Amino acid sequence: MPNNSQQIIKDVVPDDILKELPGDFLFENPYQPVSHNQLTTNKFRFIMTRCPTITYFCQRANIPSLSFGTTVQSNPTGIPMRRPGTSYVYEDLQIGFVVDENMKNWLEIHNWIKDIGYSYTGYSEALKEKQKTASAYLLVLNSNYRPILAVKYKNVYPTFVSSVDFDSSQVDTDPIIATATFSYTHYEIENFTVNP
Repeated sequence: MPNNSQQIIKDVVPDDILKELPGDFLFENPYQPVSHNQLTTNKFRFIMTRCPTITYFCQRANIPSLSFGTTVQSNPTGIPMRRPGTSYVYEDLQIGFVVDENMKNWLEIHNWIKDIGYSYTGYSEALKEKQKTASAYLLVLNSNYRPILAVKYKNVYPTFVSSVDFDSSQVDTDPIIATATFSYTHYEIENFTVNP
């Protein structure tokens, strides 16, 4: 049964009072889900503006976790009170991708790290600040392979790219999977309106 109490509260209660209500009154989702389909791990598309060949070969990507601390307020007459109020922290963005035959996608990240860091000679490329970072997007797809969410990562730059390991003792010719870790300032999540 859908919950219409939120709409009733919004229609009757003035805005200046509404913003003072407890958090229990602020949710808008109905009790029954609109879609009964489950989100699956293989319905996504990862796009990075600075590394275009990553898009086709990307095997894994994530929406990083978001953690939030707790402020402990001392209370001399009782137990300490826990309150929200500290800053939040984003986990690093991690992707996994198949290395193409020319190693172009691996080299894109490898050279990017070298461009923004100091070399063994102590020399660094004279890049402007906006040239050191890029934008990245993770499109989450529904069961019909249409985008329902876009996660937009801001000011992305690589901090790690894995090694490329060759092994002639392997009988099967499995593709080489590399991983890369990126840092960023924040991400924003945008909803898409999906037509039935």
